[in-house]
Amino acid sequence: VTTFVVNDNPRVVSCGIDGTVRVWDAIAGGNASVVLNHSAAVVGVTTFVDNNAPRVVSAGRDRTVRVWDPIAGEPLDELSSNKNFVKLATFVVNDDPRVVSYSVDGTVHIWDPLAGGDALVVLRGHTDGVFCVATFVNDAVRVVSCGPDETVCIWDAIKGGDALQVL
Repeated sequence: VTTFVVNDNPRVVSCGIDGTVRVWDAIAGGNASVVLNHSAAVVGVTTFVDNNAPRVVSAGRDRTVRVWDPIAGEPLDELSSNKNFVKLATFVVNDDPRVVSYSVDGTVHIWDPLAGGDALVVLRGHTDGVFCVATFVNDAVRVVSCGPDETVCIWDAIKGGDALQVL
């Protein structure tokens, strides 16, 4: 579940095992105003803003990461993927949005959701799946990942490469 705001009206975005991403009016309630479809369960959803327009990114068990216009209910792009991504996160670099996806194969991918295509960076270092990621900025943008291999890896989100630290 994630949220965005349109004209001071908050929206809630949810995803489900039925292959849908649903956009709800958080004030009025009722039925979902927009339903976006994958061909298999949707396991992650996040949002970002592009030129003051909200965007939704979803990851499905259909092995796709998709970018949507949640107002029009239209797909905008499909990011290249052959993995079964588990979940998503977003961050911004110099006003440019980035999407982080992570997978049961132990990889973390960083995408430009506006350009589409292949991942900008693929981070490899876990010996098992990745269960969660977080991002932070200090002197640079960092991605933190952890998994059942009992490691927490801190990565340079721009340059990629080996983990900066393994905890």
